[in-house]
Amino acid sequence: MISARWIGSLIVIIGGLIAMMQIVLPLDLALYAAPPDSTPTAPNTHLALPLISLAPNKLVIAAAYIDSTVAQEPDSAILIWNLGLRPQSMAGWRLESAGRIAQFPLTSTVTIDAGSRLWCAAEATAFALTFGELAGCEWKTDTSPAPNLRGSLQLVNHGGTILLRAATGAPVDVLVYGDESRPTPGWDGRPAQLYTRGAAAAPGQVWRRKLQPASGLPIDSDGAADWAGDLADIAWGRRIQMPGWLGWDAGTLLWPRGATSDSTLRVWVGPEGLYEPLRSVLQSAQHTIELSIYTFEHPQLATLLAEAASRGVRIRLLLEGNPPGGITNLQKWCVATMANSGVEVLYYALAADAPAGQRKRYRFEHAKYGIVDGSIALIGSENFTRDAMPASVGPPVGGRRGFYLATDAPDVISTLQQIFGADWAPGKFSDRRAYAPTDPRYGAPPIGYTPPQPAKYPVTEAEFTQPVEVHGPVTSIVMSAPENALRPDVAILGLLERAGSGDEISLMQLYEQKYWGDVTSNPTADPNPRLQALIGAARRGAQVRVLLDGYFDDDASPRSNSATVNYLNAIAAAEHLNLAARLGNPTAGGIHAKLVLVRLGEERWSAVGSLNGSEVSYKLNREVVLLVDRLEIYVRLHEVFLHDWRLSTSD
Repeated sequence: MISARWIGSLIVIIGGLIAMMQIVLPLDLALYAAPPDSTPTAPNTHLALPLISLAPNKLVIAAAYIDSTVAQEPDSAILIWNLGLRPQSMAGWRLESAGRIAQFPLTSTVTIDAGSRLWCAAEATAFALTFGELAGCEWKTDTSPAPNLRGSLQLVNHGGTILLRAATGAPVDVLVYGDESRPTPGWDGRPAQLYTRGAAAAPGQVWRRKLQPASGLPIDSDGAADWAGDLADIAWGRRIQMPGWLGWDAGTLLWPRGATSDSTLRVWVGPEGLYEPLRSVLQSAQHTIELSIYTFEHPQLATLLAEAASRGVRIRLLLEGNPPGGITNLQKWCVATMANSGVEVLYYALAADAPAGQRKRYRFEHAKYGIVDGSIALIGSENFTRDAMPASVGPPVGGRRGFYLATDAPDVISTLQQIFGADWAPGKFSDRRAYAPTDPRYGAPPIGYTPPQPAKYPVTEAEFTQPVEVHGPVTSIVMSAPENALRPDVAILGLLERAGSGDEISLMQLYEQKYWGDVTSNPTADPNPRLQALIGAARRGAQVRVLLDGYFDDDASPRSNSATVNYLNAIAAAEHLNLAARLGNPTAGGIHAKLVLVRLGEERWSAVGSLNGSEVSYKLNREVVLLVDRLEIYVRLHEVFLHDWRLSTSD
């Protein structure tokens, strides 16, 4: 007979095993929550959370900064992540690379808590300037208080092996990368690679593991497929990580962040209906205005902000420092007007005293958003220009077609504040340059310069001058690039993956590239994930309409909007899909919008922001998008889409 004590002991043992393994929780689609899949391949929104190995004291090399662009590479670093269930003392542990060893002293008090990470750098001070955070240890002595390892490492740029050993000398984890060809115990198959197609160069990239979609913990199967540059994994590989980026965990925007709250939500349509409501919100500011805008060429709004600063409103303005074509004299005039009244202006550009070889964190600071008095968030597709938001009161008025959403949803505001704080960060990174009147590039305009008259874009109608405002429960989701916009399982791409028979997708974009990667590539070798998701939805029976700009389009480019329109329409004709694409210029000044509308059964989703359909936008730029679920907002935006679709052509 089995005793009760034996049964009780068995229950305890089983319970302990379960605790050491993992929990499987069912998930329906969660647009801004952790996705369901055990390995990051094709998205599937109706599986369970993955099985995650949580063996005690399991440490992995989660990332490595090997090929730094800074002279002498003092910011090189290795990230160790404790996947175990209890803290791990690092005393006696060591890192090995290229025949060199860096060891934690036996007297070291460095400990990595369960689930936590530790960066160990060549020089902690240089690392902080590049990554914007403190290293927990260093293998070269500098003036920082970071604990020193005994010995020193040499990380080989073109390829090699990095090994982590426990205090006993037992190998714990290994990274084999680049052109390393020697078999290495603990590693299976080919070496890991960085993603280097298109605009992505190897120098300056961080080698980083893929993270479990649901848990955010590193994947560890001892091979190249664990690493984010994995070319074979179109859904979760082909990723880029640069120093100083967010996106390491839920707290730093690994997932799009959202919530449902009772809030006020407004939509403004440009060019005819943007200036007045935007002016009103900015003019209402009593305490603070924080703006991240790619370019600022609007004298009226510059004067308005200068007046607000003069009455005591603290205004911080972040601008791109190297837009194509350079900073215009009109922007210099606007910036000088604001700065002379106390507006704090930072350009996203390398500081004059940046270390030799230092690079900016993003390709472009391309977002367009603002926070007013910590209580109103603005997210849109338009820069502060007279073409996008003309101040003319004489109807009808033309210009750039674009949109803004304004909301008082607390979660949206707090997310934008986190992004702005990370990107503003004066003194923390070397890619911020303050406005200086005498600087030839980032200073004042020529003496005597006055703004020219605004361009006129004649149109016969401008129907969308009035804002639409709704109150009540709204689900609002903030997507950001480069952290999370490319996730195939949530937010926009997750919605597109759900679309099927009876559903409807409408997309209006400045551009949507036919393929990514090198300009000589093709949609098979280097697919544009969003474009392929649209085609996939049409193949499942959804109605898909794609309206792209024809005003700025370059027909000669193999990735022009014309090429994309022809590509989509050819697929639709060959496969008899309810899919159509057109070029348009309905407001005479071009389509500058970045709009995605998705109708799924009874759901109505609208996305507005700065994200264009290019690889650079998704993987290298700072971009922000707001996704909301209110019917009234969808109806207005869909009304604009249908209006513009009727005025556009199919070739």
